[in-house]
Amino acid sequence: MATIVTAFMTNINNIPYRLPTKYIELGKKLLNQPIPTVCFLEKEIYDTYFLDSLASYPYTEFVMFERTENYLMEYEDLLTNFYVNTDNKNKDTPRYMFTQCHKTEWVKMAIERNPFETDNFIWVDFGIYHMIQNEMGFAVHLDKMCKKNYNTIRIPSCIHPNEECNNDIFHFIAWFFAGSLFGGSSKKLLEFSTIMKDFCLNLIKKKKHLMWEINIWYLLHKQHPTLFEPYMANHDISILANY
Repeated sequence: MATIVTAFMTNINNIPYRLPTKYIELGKKLLNQPIPTVCFLEKEIYDTYFLDSLASYPYTEFVMFERTENYLMEYEDLLTNFYVNTDNKNKDTPRYMFTQCHKTEWVKMAIERNPFETDNFIWVDFGIYHMIQNEMGFAVHLDKMCKKNYNTIRIPSCIHPNEECNNDIFHFIAWFFAGSLFGGSSKKLLEFSTIMKDFCLNLIKKKKHLMWEINIWYLLHKQHPTLFEPYMANHDISILANY
């Protein structure tokens, strides 16, 4: 059995059509599953939406985490060359990138806690249900997914990362990886978190810039191809079914 790891942070960008209440309802679809889960939340969100209904989440360990605890936040002032080509600048902010790039760190933190004593862990985006919109399929494929074990980083790929990127990887989004899910053995996931953190810090210090986590994962795959085991999937139920 694998442990699911997820997180939800507020005020990381300015997209008024995605209110916390909408994400909470999506997240509850995940946390309601009878699957070991570690969920990182801000205390205010936990107190407001979960504290009075903990009996509904017997398989979830909630961990308090404020967005200011993200290690990347202390480098925010260094992003003097931050620029990403996006049609939604209110969403793709530096703090949004910080949150996306912190996924591997949350997995590391969950591994260090390991409350359910598993060797495999799977990062799943808190709001991933919005891609699925099928409660039965969601439950069935999450359950099957978490019964699988991998010794590498099992990760969904929209375009196989062996393909070459023809865009500016530092400024244009590249959908080689789907971005919403990855998993594997604790040993390999800890290695993933280390190289991810090193890359992010070097990029910030040298280029004064940061981009989407999936772009960085593409570059890391080029550097460490044997660490990853991509599988083809899209932003739909295949992201769970093909794991």
